[in-house]
Amino acid sequence: MTDPQQPRLTPLDEWESEAATILDGGDYDAELGLRMARDAIRVSNGELSDAAFHEKYHEAVVAEFGEDARPTEPEGFDE
Repeated sequence: MTDPQQPRLTPLDEWESEAATILDGGDYDAELGLRMARDAIRVSNGELSDAAFHEKYHEAVVAEFGEDARPTEPEGFDE
């Protein structure tokens, strides 16, 4: 799944605490945002597929926002 020609993304050590600080000020689930960010890096690195990412977070996104209107919905995804 990983492409040796693509550079791996590695988050800076302080990214998570900085992201948590930003997300804590909002009205939405900060932990959900952090989990999705961690897995978005995995998608970028080819360690997790777009479809698996969408499936993994679909129910949590619907619970948090009332709908899953992410533009990343895989073709043929069945709600």
